[in-house]
Amino acid sequence: MSITADSPLALRVVGYLAERFPPVVYTLLVVLFFGSAKAVAEALGGPGIGPVSWVGAVVVWLIFFHLRVFDEHKDFERDRRTHPDRLLSRGAVTLPLLAKLGAIAIVLEVALSASLGVDALLWWALSFGFTVAMLKEFGIGSWLSPKIVIYAITHNPVVALTCIYAWACTGSAWNPAFLCYAACISFAMLAFEFARKIHLPEEETEGVESYTSVHGRGKSIWMLRGTMLLAMDGGLATLHFLQGGLKWSFPGFLLLSAFLMGVLATGVKSPSKRVEGGVSAFLLLTFAALWGAAW
Repeated sequence: MSITADSPLALRVVGYLAERFPPVVYTLLVVLFFGSAKAVAEALGGPGIGPVSWVGAVVVWLIFFHLRVFDEHKDFERDRRTHPDRLLSRGAVTLPLLAKLGAIAIVLEVALSASLGVDALLWWALSFGFTVAMLKEFGIGSWLSPKIVIYAITHNPVVALTCIYAWACTGSAWNPAFLCYAACISFAMLAFEFARKIHLPEEETEGVESYTSVHGRGKSIWMLRGTMLLAMDGGLATLHFLQGGLKWSFPGFLLLSAFLMGVLATGVKSPSKRVEGGVSAFLLLTFAALWGAAW
């Protein structure tokens, strides 16, 4: 059934989520993200407040959602030209509606973070402030937007801030070694961002910039692989602190296997779906490896 502006509100919202924010996919991502961060934080910093800290996972899911809403507002004019088939472009869903949903998400984020204590609320506020700066493109959008790689890098710190927010939700004592985990996940998420916009020449969309259309296929692939390597290095450093040194272990084997899988999937002639799928697997298996090591 085609969704239009006259369709029931619930149907339009569900259709939008399915199109732009698939709940099952994001729930899996958040569970692995928050679960691994919680496990690592507690392994490094000692017991915290217990299972109630999983409330923070709901907040992380909502943060990802309000980031999507911010991006829709920021990119609306461009997306309306390049993706006229989307519900937002067709008017079935509107920016004011998304703004209301985003505002509800942010109010819930505040309330739930406050319920977990001052540290969680403080780190949520820092993370939220950065997402607002991203929305405004740090006040240098006209200079930043054409520089596609610098754009991705300057937006990536939100991942580290969200990692530290997850730590704050646990109530565990701070251990600087947790920064290795934050670095690992930041680079892994940056690799995923790169993978989403690496295409073969015949897969490019006219009027839509990608890393390959700007920097070429070879350079983009090596940039992606280098970022995955940095993520793996951060993961190995995290394993070092969790295990009291680098030792042969299943989590280490899983991390190395995930990296090799990512490399094999990102060949110079690999189609975009294989590239994105391989790096997605690398990201999810990295979460699983670190969670398993900290269990």
